Amino acid sequence: MVLSTRVLRLIVLELRQTVTATKEVVLSAGTIGTPHILLHSGIGDAETLESRGIPSLVNLPDVGKNLSDQPALGNMCIVSNETLRDELLVNWERHRTGPLVASSVSHIAWSRIPSNSAIFESVPDPSSGKNTPHYELVIGNGAGLVSTTPGHFISIGNIVVSPTSRGSVSLSSNNPFDQPLIDPAYLTTEFDIFAMREAVQSARRFLAASAWNDYVIRPAGGLENATNDQLLDEYIRKGTFTSAHPVGTAAMSSMNASFGVVDPDLRVKGVSGLRIVDASVMPFVTCGHTQAPVYIIAERAADLIKETWGLQCAVSSVELCDST
Repeated sequence: MVLSTRVLRLIVLELRQTVTATKEVVLSAGTIGTPHILLHSGIGDAETLESRGIPSLVNLPDVGKNLSDQPALGNMCIVSNETLRDELLVNWERHRTGPLVASSVSHIAWSRIPSNSAIFESVPDPSSGKNTPHYELVIGNGAGLVSTTPGHFISIGNIVVSPTSRGSVSLSSNNPFDQPLIDPAYLTTEFDIFAMREAVQSARRFLAASAWNDYVIRPAGGLENATNDQLLDEYIRKGTFTSAHPVGTAAMSSMNASFGVVDPDLRVKGVSGLRIVDASVMPFVTCGHTQAPVYIIAERAADLIKETWGLQCAVSSVELCDST
């Protein structure tokens, strides 16, 4: 049985409206919003929906499951060079040039855990290959994006870019205007906590280099007390937050797979006339930022939709369209 759903029920400024699509509905509400809408529409795990008082229309147990995000952690060190700071400020005020032009993030680096690391004796490498990173270092002047601590700092944020932890998005009630329940499940696997620990140690090694002598004074913000693995793990778990790269809650799978939410053409399984185009369709998060992959998904979706409905694309000086 395939559910035909081309009808949208909207509430705009307290006015209820029904809109019927002649071809198909494209859902692009994001990794949190998309499963929230699907579940309230009766598309999801039938047993869970019924427990919330929502009639089940299509039993897709994986809706809202498989939430994958890249956990982030901010680290900072106190720096000291009042004379240099004053010189840089004068340069900025007079010429609008120099290091103070920079945003909060001035450098980004990606790195891997060594292949002979003990972690790979118990868990497989989750990255896609030997040149693919496990973690990211985000370097900037100041105390970082999430700190309000006064003073002079250099910060290095850590992000685990190949996480194996999986969370979920579920319903708090059968009221579509209530916020969903979001469980990111950060650092719930052995690999993820190990990778974050390695990322922090990498940041420490970087700032311990002789080039920082007389500039970097000491760690701050809790990092100074993380003197062993147990204390370091406590510091990590206390300070970890989202990198805003969530994906996977309406994950793609092969056409005949019994799991997943959308097929390779981004159409919701068991439903006719409904396609999802956002980061929720990614089965796992890419080992980097998610903006470019979402652009790729959108471009591919545009081609699929045009092909499905026999639409002609515009021909410009930089792009030509053909039947492929």
